[in-house]
Amino acid sequence: MLSRTAQILDNTLARWQQWDAGPEYRLAEPPKVIQQLLGGLTNQTFLVASGDFRAALRVNAANTDFLGIDRDREQLLLKTLQSSGSVPKLLYVDGDAQVTELIRGRHLAVNDLADKDIQYHLETCINRIQSYAIKNMNPRNYLSYIHLYSDQLTDFPGLAEIEDAATTIDNSIWVPVIGHHDLVLENVIYNDQKMYFIDWEYAHLGHPLIDHIKLFGRDYCADKADTQTINALETLQRGIEILWYAVQDMEKKNHRESQEKKNEQAS
Repeated sequence: MLSRTAQILDNTLARWQQWDAGPEYRLAEPPKVIQQLLGGLTNQTFLVASGDFRAALRVNAANTDFLGIDRDREQLLLKTLQSSGSVPKLLYVDGDAQVTELIRGRHLAVNDLADKDIQYHLETCINRIQSYAIKNMNPRNYLSYIHLYSDQLTDFPGLAEIEDAATTIDNSIWVPVIGHHDLVLENVIYNDQKMYFIDWEYAHLGHPLIDHIKLFGRDYCADKADTQTINALETLQRGIEILWYAVQDMEKKNHRESQEKKNEQAS
């Protein structure tokens, strides 16, 4: 475990009396780390417990700015959605960490998406989230968002196509709604006929079909928009994912080269 991660983890656990665990839990002693929860690509998350109380403690990645993450926006959206029943309860948050209730259930698998009952619950969850309003927040400009990633890269192939798709969406007419913007199966938990969406760090006001395209694909959205819009959303969503991985790879390469240089100077 990196020293930064360990320090943030210890500091967040030390503030356990500030956590909003709710009346159902009366924490008599500090929570302790049970295990690290694997699977996240950006942050490190740990299962913590105190008696019957269980929570997920997320240590935020240090490269937040590189990835276009706005922690204040994430906090605002998550707080807004607390009454929706579709997101984890937020127990504690600061600039370095976030603590949420542990949602018990299972992540969806690809074959689940063909199940009509699960489709219904997913649609209900998305619709419920989109019904919440946010004041004084401009919607995502997708071209600017693309450039946040591409400006960190050199000669990225296929950028023009992604930019065209972003421009098409930005210039079309749609009503902004709260969008998760990273609705992969790993961020959906199914529990007793209820759906929960987790990991809201890329969320923003955005196009009402951006989460549908990511989760269900273009065929599912065929009757929800015209072909040009669906093509643009599909290209945009795929482009964002490719650019995200490219920025991650670039940063890892730069870090590796920096370490090698330090080692050479030290030898």
